[in-house]
Amino acid sequence: MLPKAVVASTDRLTTAAVRCAWSQWSSISALTLRGPQVDNEIVDVEALLLGSLGLATREPRLQTLAIDWAVANSELLSIARLRGLLVGAFAGTGVRIGELANEVSTRGGDARWRVLEEAESKPSVRVVLKRPKQLKAMPPRWRGARTLALQLRRGFGVGVKPDLIAILLGLQGSWTDVSTLCELSGYSVAGVRRAADDLADAGLLETSGGHSRAFRAHVAAWATLLPHIERPEWRRRAEGFAFVVRWQRYVQGKGASQDSELSSAISFGAQMTASWRLWLEAGVTQAPVSDDPKAAWASRHAAVEVLVKWFEDRLQYGDEYD
Repeated sequence: MLPKAVVASTDRLTTAAVRCAWSQWSSISALTLRGPQVDNEIVDVEALLLGSLGLATREPRLQTLAIDWAVANSELLSIARLRGLLVGAFAGTGVRIGELANEVSTRGGDARWRVLEEAESKPSVRVVLKRPKQLKAMPPRWRGARTLALQLRRGFGVGVKPDLIAILLGLQGSWTDVSTLCELSGYSVAGVRRAADDLADAGLLETSGGHSRAFRAHVAAWATLLPHIERPEWRRRAEGFAFVVRWQRYVQGKGASQDSELSSAISFGAQMTASWRLWLEAGVTQAPVSDDPKAAWASRHAAVEVLVKWFEDRLQYGDEYD
């Protein structure tokens, strides 16, 4: 078996990610028996959906929420962004979307989702329900920053342009280049550059100009139109959920092995390096290291605690998600 310390840290990190996902579903009108959470983070719904599918091995109810919310609100979801995240942040996580796509295309009647169903090597068998199933979700109500991305999609249509506006508003006036916008959105370089230039030309974004141009959005100006958004914040939830799912998969695959704490620490550190921007946002400025094999995992556990706080520091819920 893997060392108990490694298993315990992984369990703590997975629990934090599950609780974060559960709270975010509540914020966008999934029926979780918990009221909406009070915070100013923009919910990244595609990251939440894929993260929930990956975390369903730990909490199966997350898959139910993801499917039901997607069936009820499929017109607000971006197929292009889901595909981009599956080959981007969620590459190597093993997250499969075929069953969800099948449900949305059949039960929800949205034929766009068949492209995701057909993209998997083993397509899901179509399910024909004998009687209607009561969904555990409803159309979202606009709740300030939390539903800002969805509200912009409702108004402007689903696509790269409203998503760029939401991301830049969530970065609160910071100049952001095209490469970073591609990384955060999951859209192609050409698509992001063209959309951002169009938005800047229309006066909806500000651009620095030049070949290596950057863009920003003024929150105060948009708050005149959408007064309840206050100071929206965009976090790297796609990378965060993907990291947890990827590490959880690694640990499950090593369940019968006799790996040492040092070996596990080396593997964890390699995955940290691959997601260094996530850890920088969470507050880890450099990968923790230790020359002492007995203390190798302790240094990694310190990083885990930082990421646990990153998942949980904005959420308000009871002792258990219901």
